[in-house]
This record gives sequence, structure tokens and C-alpha cells, in this order.
Amino acid sequence: MATQVEHFDLGGKRCVVYAADSDAGIGIAEAFEEAGGEVVRVDAGPAASVAELVTEAIGSLGGIDVLACAADKFLAKPFESVEPGELSEGLMANFYAAFSATQCAMVRMVEQGRGGNVVLLTHVLGERGLPNTTVYSAAHGALQNFIRSLAQEVAPSAISVNGIALGWMDWMTDRLDEKDPEAQRAIRFTMSKRAGTAQDIGPMAVWLAGSGVGFVTGQIFPLDGGLTQHL
Repeated sequence: MATQVEHFDLGGKRCVVYAADSDAGIGIAEAFEEAGGEVVRVDAGPAASVAELVTEAIGSLGGIDVLACAADKFLAKPFESVEPGELSEGLMANFYAAFSATQCAMVRMVEQGRGGNVVLLTHVLGERGLPNTTVYSAAHGALQNFIRSLAQEVAPSAISVNGIALGWMDWMTDRLDEKDPEAQRAIRFTMSKRAGTAQDIGPMAVWLAGSGVGFVTGQIFPLDGGLTQHL
């Protein structure tokens, strides 16, 4: 079957992008709009407020066909120095925010009975750990298995759930110590020999949000310039 441009057309799709004030969220929202989607951008807020914010966004659209979540909060700290509050904050920001946003969207999608698409941003450290990233890696590991499990649960409702796992991106300047050889692997082992950009995310997010995703669900797609082939 020939590739159809319509598969990348989000015209008539009601899209909510959570954490749309982040670099990744901006890239996704702009790509959805360029593809013709009706987009409501929701800025990241305290994890406890995610459900209220997303529910309000869905209400303003009169429903939802696509949810994208770009929530992300980095923490680099030796394991023995992690405070309980930092653990809680890391899990809430990186896992619970996506969980809560998805839960709100899923209830409405199932009620509508017309299927839908969920695109959750995660990080390759959810699969491949590095020293001093225990909280961040654990949170994204939870998010990735959430994607795999939820996809099975909602597939009968024609809802796809997929993830995009980011590698080293050009806005992540707070994450690498130039003097740390372990951290420098994120740059040195990237096949593309450059950092990723927000514009790199948009095309994949549009594909995962449209009809072209077809038979694909429960998958985590690395968008990392080939980084995880070396880590």
C-alpha cells in the first residue's frame, strides 16, 4: 500500500500538549499545529494540579483525540545523598505527571468511542542508567513500562500509546559536566555527532499522533542520534 500524506494530517484532531512550555513541548505543539491539529498548550505545573489542568484543556476542546506529554525534571546526585523529598519530586515530575495527564485523557477517549493516540516523552536513561541518575532513571523506567502496560489495556478501544525516548538534546546544558568522562559519553557516542533539537521531535510525534501509526503501540522509540547503540 502506498504511503498516504493523510496519515500525517492531524486536521480535525483535538490535541492537548502538556508541558508545552518546555523545549520539547514547544516542538511537539508547533508540529501538531503545522499538521493541522487543533492544539491546546498546557504549561507544566505542580504534579498535583496536572489532572485539573488537562481536564480543563480537554473541556475547552470539547473532547480529545491526541495527548502528548513532555514533562521532564532532571536530577543528578549520588545515591546516598538523595533526600526523600528529592525522590518524591523526581517521581512526581517525571512519572506521575504523565500518568495523571494520560488518565484524564484516557477516560475521555474511551467515553468518546473513536479511539485516540497518546505520545509520552521519556529519556533513554529509563533504559540505560548512568552514575548519579538513580532517581531520574528510575522515574523514566517506570514511565516506559507504564507505556507498555497501558498500551495493552486500551488497545481494544483503538487507542495507541507510545513513547519517544530522548537522548542528549541541545537544551540539556545543565546535565553534563565537561570534566566528567562518564557524562561525556552522551556526546562522544552519538552517531550523529550533534545534539538533538526540538525540531527533531516534531515529525515523530506527528506520526505517532496520526493514522499512520496504525498497528504500532506500546513502543518506545529512541530519538537519540544512535546514542543507545553505544551506552
